[in-house]
Amino acid sequence: MNKFDTSQIQWRKPWDIISPDYAPIAESELQHEMCAGHVLFGRSVTPIGWCPGEDDILFYLGDTPPRFAVVHLTFHQETRPDWPHTSLYDSLDGWLQRRMIPDAEEYAL
Repeated sequence: MNKFDTSQIQWRKPWDIISPDYAPIAESELQHEMCAGHVLFGRSVTPIGWCPGEDDILFYLGDTPPRFAVVHLTFHQETRPDWPHTSLYDSLDGWLQRRMIPDAEEYAL
């Protein structure tokens, strides 16, 4: 998988770039939580951002859509394929418009 250049993102609170120390922990936790049938099961994922107050992680999935996913980590091993809850985005702009900007506007209130 190609590495994603996070400098393309102008982060807005509550979202932020994920720290190099936390990224492998987030990836490991996702792998632990998913069961067969989850939309990301068996896919290569790279954590690139997070919304710490919500336990939401932004993952880069590669150059083929969907390219991004926001996963709400549960910190439990799940038995249902619809958990952990995951939202998919075909493009960076899709994630910005449908997730980061609305979250930032709500955070600013």
